[in-house]
Amino acid sequence: MAENDIGTALDRTTRSLRDGIRQLGIEAALPVIEGWEERLSSLDSPELAAVAENLAALRSHLSADDFDPNAVGRLLITLGKQVQVVANGPAGTQAGMEKLTRLSIMLAREGESLSGR
Repeated sequence: MAENDIGTALDRTTRSLRDGIRQLGIEAALPVIEGWEERLSSLDSPELAAVAENLAALRSHLSADDFDPNAVGRLLITLGKQVQVVANGPAGTQAGMEKLTRLSIMLAREGESLSGR
């Protein structure tokens, strides 16, 4: 995938999260999560594979009948930390460290909000 495509996808994702995950809604979030899962799974990187695995777990939690905000919040915090690690590595240089850092902050903030931290 071209760097431009990743940058554009990051911009779309951060725009969708701007008003908070609750405003986005589960139905709108699921295709975004699935899109990132597919993108990251197709790349040959253990760091990105770990992020994709947590995205799959997040999708599973969001799709469950017994939605657990605390569990989703913890996953978002973990994803925020993982995205920051990616931002500081070689993939961050390619995708845009600033965009990834912004996304990591948004994920962590939303996770803290959902989990009551």
